Amino acid sequence: MTQQERAAAAAPATVGLTRRHLQIAAFAAVQALPIIALSPVTPHIAAWSPPVYAAVAGLQTLFVFAARRMVGLRWAASLTAVITAVLVGPFNAVGWLIAVPLVVAGASFDLMLRLLSRSTSPSAVQHVLTGAVVGTALFGISLPVMSAEHLMPGLLLATWAARIVASAAGSWLAARIVSGLARAGVR
Repeated sequence: MTQQERAAAAAPATVGLTRRHLQIAAFAAVQALPIIALSPVTPHIAAWSPPVYAAVAGLQTLFVFAARRMVGLRWAASLTAVITAVLVGPFNAVGWLIAVPLVVAGASFDLMLRLLSRSTSPSAVQHVLTGAVVGTALFGISLPVMSAEHLMPGLLLATWAARIVASAAGSWLAARIVSGLARAGVR
C-alpha cells in the first residue's frame, strides 16, 4: 500500500474526528453566551440565595451536556467544558476558576453516559441518575466556598436538591436539543 493509499484510507476517520471537534467548539461557543450574559448577576444571586444560584447555574452546563450527546465522543463534555472555560474566563467574576465547576460537571456527565451506555435512548431514570451524580459533584465543590451564614442544614439540603434538579433538567434538555437538531437535519 502506497503512502497516498494509506492517507486516503485514513482521511474519512480524520475528517469525521475533525468535524466532531468543530462541533464541540461550536457547542462551547454557544455555552459561553449564557455564562457571559449571566456573569454580572450570578455572584449576587449566589450571595443572596445558594439554592436559587444552584438552579440558575444549571444553564452553565446545558450545551456542555448537549455536545456529549450530539458528538458521542467519550470525553466530549469535558473537552467542551475546557473550551468554554477558556472562552469565558476573562469575562467572569471568578475568572479562570470557572473551569473547575464546568470540568467537574462535564467529566461527571461523561462518566455517567459511559456507565449508562447500554441503553440506546436516554430515559427519565437516566436523567435523574445523571442529575444526582452531576449535582452532587457540583454541590461538593461549591460547599467550601459557601459563606458561614449559608451553612445551615436546611439551606444546604435545598442547595443540594437544586443542584440535582438543575442537572437532571439539563440532561433532559440537552437530549431534547440534540433530538431537535437531528430532526432539523443537523448531524
